[in-house]
Amino acid sequence: MGRGLLKDALAGGALTAGMQLRAMPVMVACALAALASPAAVQAQQQAAQVDFSIPAQPLEHALRLFSEQSRHQVLFDESVVAGKRAPAVNGRYAPREALDQLLAGANVRVNSARPNVYTLTAIGQSSGDAVTLQSVTVSGSGVGNPTTEGTGSYTSDAITISKMTQSVRETPQSVSVLTRQLLDDKNLTTLDEALAQTTGVTKTARNFGNHKFSIRGFTVDDNNYLVDGVAGVVYAPVGWLPIDTAVFDRVEVLRGAAGLMLGSADPSGAINMVRKRPRGEGHFEGSTTVGSWDNYRMELDGGGPLNESGTVRGRLVTAYQDRHYFYDGTKSKSPLVYGVIDADLGRDTTLTFGARHQATNTDGYWIFGLPRYTDGGALDVSRSTSLLQDWNRQKGQVNEVFAEAEHRFNQDWKARLSLNHTEVDLDQRVAIPIGGVDRATGVGSRFYTIYFNNAHVKSDGVDLNTTGSFQALGGTHQVLLGTSWSRQRVNQKWANLDTDTPINVYDPDHSSIPEPARPAWDSGETSRLEQTSVYGSMRLQLADPLHLLLGGKFSWLKYRSNDGLTGRMTRDYEQKHEFTPYAGLVYDLDQQWSVYTSYADTYQPQSTYVTSSGKPLDPSIGANYEAGVKGELYDGRLNVSAAVFAVKKSGIAVEDMAATGSCPGSLASPNCYRNGGTLRSKGFELEASGELSPGWQVMAGYTYVTSRDDEGETISAETPRHLFRLSTTYQLPGRWNAFSVGGGVSAQSGYSYKAYDDMSVRMGAPGRAVWDLRAGYRINKHWSASLNVANAFDKDYYGMVSQIRRGNHYGEPRNVMLTLRGTL
Repeated sequence: MGRGLLKDALAGGALTAGMQLRAMPVMVACALAALASPAAVQAQQQAAQVDFSIPAQPLEHALRLFSEQSRHQVLFDESVVAGKRAPAVNGRYAPREALDQLLAGANVRVNSARPNVYTLTAIGQSSGDAVTLQSVTVSGSGVGNPTTEGTGSYTSDAITISKMTQSVRETPQSVSVLTRQLLDDKNLTTLDEALAQTTGVTKTARNFGNHKFSIRGFTVDDNNYLVDGVAGVVYAPVGWLPIDTAVFDRVEVLRGAAGLMLGSADPSGAINMVRKRPRGEGHFEGSTTVGSWDNYRMELDGGGPLNESGTVRGRLVTAYQDRHYFYDGTKSKSPLVYGVIDADLGRDTTLTFGARHQATNTDGYWIFGLPRYTDGGALDVSRSTSLLQDWNRQKGQVNEVFAEAEHRFNQDWKARLSLNHTEVDLDQRVAIPIGGVDRATGVGSRFYTIYFNNAHVKSDGVDLNTTGSFQALGGTHQVLLGTSWSRQRVNQKWANLDTDTPINVYDPDHSSIPEPARPAWDSGETSRLEQTSVYGSMRLQLADPLHLLLGGKFSWLKYRSNDGLTGRMTRDYEQKHEFTPYAGLVYDLDQQWSVYTSYADTYQPQSTYVTSSGKPLDPSIGANYEAGVKGELYDGRLNVSAAVFAVKKSGIAVEDMAATGSCPGSLASPNCYRNGGTLRSKGFELEASGELSPGWQVMAGYTYVTSRDDEGETISAETPRHLFRLSTTYQLPGRWNAFSVGGGVSAQSGYSYKAYDDMSVRMGAPGRAVWDLRAGYRINKHWSASLNVANAFDKDYYGMVSQIRRGNHYGEPRNVMLTLRGTL
């Protein structure tokens, strides 16, 4: 009954743009309770059919693909399937029906002793003999396989952000997974678009257009990102150089301090981007998209075995996007090429080699957004208004190569070595607008400088770890031991040309300044950040339902920067053997529900500042305290969670007012500092992701958060107190099953704060709800089409609000995207 009410509310538009946001936690809590009802469980267990697309191939490979698409586990001895082939299975079948087709003529019996788990034995061999097989292989994405591609799901069986593969329910922190299906359904083609749809994540305007995201009031900086679990290898991934999601199987977002993964970082969270890997079967997919404002995109993705035995597999992904924007004068072109090869060296070792090239060239690049009226109010201008010069330009490219070696010692233990090298080139020339606008006269904004910026960044990352499990004291325990190293070198140069050209914000002239030649570089900086760590964790089974997670990381960090023109050292600091602990406790109430509590922290070095005695300042410590309940329902097809949290960042550098005069040994500042500032946030979250009922996928999350600094002001001005995100799609049943419908909403409460550039003025944004709609049609087994309407009710709002003088950006108006997808 409860689930029916939720479906009726969604279908009937009960979640309107004017809804009361304070009712969200009650609504989501009711939904979670309804999902756990016996009637809902029974309905889910009667899930009838799944779409299968399995080509004819060796039976062992076909069974893996069957598991990926059905999310059922298959156990078998290699001798049972050796040398046998499976016919093609295409269409919509119950999983057992599809399995029977694959095994037709194979002389194999299917035994099903547990739900969604099949054991295969040769005919003539009793089922009792199956348990004595010497070699048993687990195929496909059954329990514990984190791969989301091909599952059609908005959730994942497992995550790898901690390097130990475990389910969302087994992880004692809040985690969201943006699956391949969700990224495709919502056309989220860049990492910043994907994070903007994630529970508890908000975007904030940052300097020179290198925008950042925030989680629980704290900034997600470059150090908070990982690629395949390797940290320190990205640069401006959601700002100047947004990463294309076509190369990813999924994006895992952990909220709260993540010292075990990151060490030195803000206690906001960790974002792990997991690359696509070659498949065991041949495949080719393509898509083309046409959207509003001349937005065109094409993707091609193909690969499979490169030799007859299938021990070498490859994959190539390409994408090209040519688009204009809803504001005047800006257009960009973004090509992408990604290739990866897996090679099996025997049964126990796999080598991986890959490379990515991505570029983004933007004409009419707009760096700072709009100003506001001097009284803090939003400008009364069209959303298409842009304050740019038509010769503004940004060119950026990323070239990345990576390698991985994985060796499996036995069924319980394996080791992995990951190597990553990335080079970034960035070139900008922009006229920079600044200045609040007088509401009465309309004047005040002007171009005050022309800015030239050139940067070359080299990033290297290495990670070596081993994971495994062992039996002791009547329980099964897991262990992770590893070490990592990263280095990032930045060579950046700047130049400025003074100008004082007034701007009419109501009718801006995009060619009021002639395009200038770049002058000689007048400033610059070279920097080098090197981090080394040793880490480990254990998941101990204290009792059958009780698990204790303990871990920690020792980190060493060294940073040095020099003036790019004179060579003079400008900063030099390091942090030695800093320890960041992690602890969690998970208690299984039953096979579906768990309760947990956890603690984790991070640190940020501040040794560039010194105390009055000349001693480098201690690092600030960010700590995350969390407790909650998680459910893994319908055999893992639906994950739900509820959590309360508190985050505290203490020991932040503040000026020592008792110490006067120049501070000895300080390069960063002539003033002395002490550890004293504290930032706090707290709140709770609710989330549900996966299959509510057959054909109905959902990802929904609600976050309530408050924050304050030592003066009682919010620590993240653009973070709303209430935030609700929903994405859903439903495949119609019966004769209408070729059609799917869906949509979503991003809703948040209003916020206000003291303007940074005029503390006497308060500014902010009102609450809003922005709705999306989607419709899909499966033309045949090879082709499908979808229509996405973003901001369906054309809500007029500011997506980012920053200062009076600059940094305010309209959210996108209503726009439409038509996508055609094909598979072979």
